[in-house]
Amino acid sequence: MQKRLPTLGLIGLLSLFITPRGFSEKRPPGKYKRIQKYLDQATRSKLAGVVVYIQSPKHGEWIIPSGYANLEKRTALQGDHIFSLASIGKMYNAVAVLKLVEEGRLKLDDKIADHLPVEIIRNLPNATEVTLRHLLRHASGFVNYEKDPELIRQYVSGQLKLDMLSHLDALRKYVFGKAALFKPGEKYSYSSTNYLLLAMIVDKVIPEGHSEYLRELIREHGFSNTYYRQTPPQKNVNYYGDLNQDGVMDDLTAQTIETTNWFAGDDGVYAPIGEAAHFLQALMKGKILNERSLKEMQTWNNARKPDYGLGLMADKSFPYGLLMGHSGRGIGVTTDLYYFPKQDMAVAIFCNTGLRGSAPLFSRAYLKMRGRIVKKLFLF
Repeated sequence: MQKRLPTLGLIGLLSLFITPRGFSEKRPPGKYKRIQKYLDQATRSKLAGVVVYIQSPKHGEWIIPSGYANLEKRTALQGDHIFSLASIGKMYNAVAVLKLVEEGRLKLDDKIADHLPVEIIRNLPNATEVTLRHLLRHASGFVNYEKDPELIRQYVSGQLKLDMLSHLDALRKYVFGKAALFKPGEKYSYSSTNYLLLAMIVDKVIPEGHSEYLRELIREHGFSNTYYRQTPPQKNVNYYGDLNQDGVMDDLTAQTIETTNWFAGDDGVYAPIGEAAHFLQALMKGKILNERSLKEMQTWNNARKPDYGLGLMADKSFPYGLLMGHSGRGIGVTTDLYYFPKQDMAVAIFCNTGLRGSAPLFSRAYLKMRGRIVKKLFLF
């Protein structure tokens, strides 16, 4: 059933006041008021709901929401609503792998053949040469199972039921027998297959499995409203997208939750924007991994033009210099989570409208809004 945007004027009335966190200043900086206007313009026109997190040494911590968590019920989006993080889950799972390296249970240069069943190794190209490091930095040469046209067609049409598809069967159907994109370590090509294999490896190494290991890692660092492969009990947003590309948003909540709970290693995390930002900040400040592990994460495939390290995306561009973190693009959710070391700033943008598979107008609305936010924060 198609869900059209609510009356435009109501969204402006329902967008919440900018919320300060952790310091005494009550009036937001002028540029943050302008960012609120950018969000309101985007949610009035194309996007269901957007929330922005900003932390800076000068202004402290702010959360800026706009639009709706639930279009049908006209529920205003709040700063503590919980989102699926999409591929930001790769960053969390990379941290879990590196923590196991610190504990001596894994080594980055372990061959995956030492940990995975013979069936998998025999059916993946060059698998005997691939290491955990190759998987973490997307340098294995394995195709991306998520991009398989048949999987996409079946899922979009409703013919594919993920509760009937095991992760091994996904490899059998969409990866086994496919030619290598390149030799291990030769290039970089983003592939969710790498992180699915990492989850399988951790499942072999840890008796309780990778899911419980990551959940415990999250809990022990105090992130009580962050979940992995478990639907949060409350404060969830609804998710919207446009898979038939007719320019009208459909409710894709059930599909987004189904995929988030099924994915292993490459997705699966839910969190409110504040906790996700705090996780990244704690990671960057050396509070989760040790100095050596953090340095490994920041060893980019392309040192001159940073792109991807071990579970961390990077970009070196004007006007901010360098950013590190991760983004996520799903059928019902869009997420960006970054730390800017030069400015010691953290910025996150979470949107419950998916760009993946949607008509271009939704991408244009999101990217225009994001570009305006970046210019406002770093240029004027």
